[in-house]
Amino acid sequence: MVGRVLFSLWFRLVVGFALVLALTLFGVSLYLNRVAASEAVRLEQDIDEVRAARIEEVVSRYIQGRSRRVGLQGTLEHAGWLYGWRITVHDRDGTPLADSHVMVTRQATGPAVTRKSMPIMDEGQEVASLVMESLHEPAGGAEPTASRMAASVNRALVYTGIGGALGGIALITLVSGRILGPVHRLRSAARRLGRGDLSQRVPSPGQDEIGELGRSFNTMAEALERAEQQRRSMIADVAHELRTPLSNIRGYLEAVKDGLVEPTPETIDTIADQASLLSHLVEDLRVLALAEAGSLRLDLQRISLEPILRAAAESFGPRAQAKGVDLTLDTAPDLPLVNADAARIAQVTGNLIENAVFQTPEGGSVRLSAETEESRVRVAVEDTGPGIEPEDLERIFDRFYRVDPSRTRATGGAGLGLTIAKQLVEAHGGVIYAQSSLAGGSRFVFELPAAPAPLDGGDAAD
Repeated sequence: MVGRVLFSLWFRLVVGFALVLALTLFGVSLYLNRVAASEAVRLEQDIDEVRAARIEEVVSRYIQGRSRRVGLQGTLEHAGWLYGWRITVHDRDGTPLADSHVMVTRQATGPAVTRKSMPIMDEGQEVASLVMESLHEPAGGAEPTASRMAASVNRALVYTGIGGALGGIALITLVSGRILGPVHRLRSAARRLGRGDLSQRVPSPGQDEIGELGRSFNTMAEALERAEQQRRSMIADVAHELRTPLSNIRGYLEAVKDGLVEPTPETIDTIADQASLLSHLVEDLRVLALAEAGSLRLDLQRISLEPILRAAAESFGPRAQAKGVDLTLDTAPDLPLVNADAARIAQVTGNLIENAVFQTPEGGSVRLSAETEESRVRVAVEDTGPGIEPEDLERIFDRFYRVDPSRTRATGGAGLGLTIAKQLVEAHGGVIYAQSSLAGGSRFVFELPAAPAPLDGGDAAD
């Protein structure tokens, strides 16, 4: 438990923020302490200069007023005790006139820190000299101004630092808890998602990075859930599609084995047809898997789409005529060439025409057209069928999806033709889409980029 806390993101955030706060407070404290000490020394020097000037003025009055020299000793003693100075006055011959520390020996007062000497003038002549010595400690026990100020600033900084550190850690803990709360919920949801619970979602109301992360997680979870549903549906659909021809083949073989059915050419043809359906389904699944994985090999060449469309129309013409459907081809002149695999584009076109002919009732029509749209070639297959519902139109290219649920491979396909067409077109760098109206008629369109002109000016043959 302790190890989890020590290596948790919350603990590292709190420690990191606390270190930043501590370094900031230490830097500010060091700076303020130096500034305060410097200003205190400067202030004390200014005060000392004012005091020295005041003492000089007082001594000058005593010296110039010769009859009042008696009180000079007491004044200097009081000033020396108050300021922590030793103040002495000598006449021109060096004879002491007054000493603030006359009752204290030199050894008792200690060495002077600073010494300042001033002449006392009277009528333009020096009549005496004033000497002021600043001692280590004031004689009266008073603390120097700079020391008092520095001590006060240091105490204030210590109290402020302690209070700021406690408040900062409390604020950091609160903020980190609010930030990491969604992260913890996201972690729990991710763990449950990893165990297979794909219904996991996390609230993501914010517009910040955490909210964006939550929305991205929800999008991923929805995609995984949808993919899992599609996988299960695909497995069920593949099993269903494979079961039908396999059951028919097995039934006929068992009947022949038991002597219930004669192995006539008609029976063998029926079994061969079911095997062919099974082979086509397996091939469709193989092509779809390769296309979705991006592993489908394409024999890309500079080709014209007009011969491919003409061959497709001719191939499905008899089937459409037998159903009473009019199949026409309309291509614009001078269609640009495209880089494409002719066999795969023919497969796409055949799937679209087959689907259109199947959906179009007797007496209807199917129109296959091609035209140039800017730098793309657009191929469209239009029918006059009953149209497609909007909710079906959104899923028309999904695997094994049929607008008519009762439709099977025996009655028109396994629901892979449009899916394969979509994958093949996108593998060529194109797009495919469907349009429909409930009033009648559907239109399937795929577009391929036109091939750039060759550098040598050559052209591809049809």
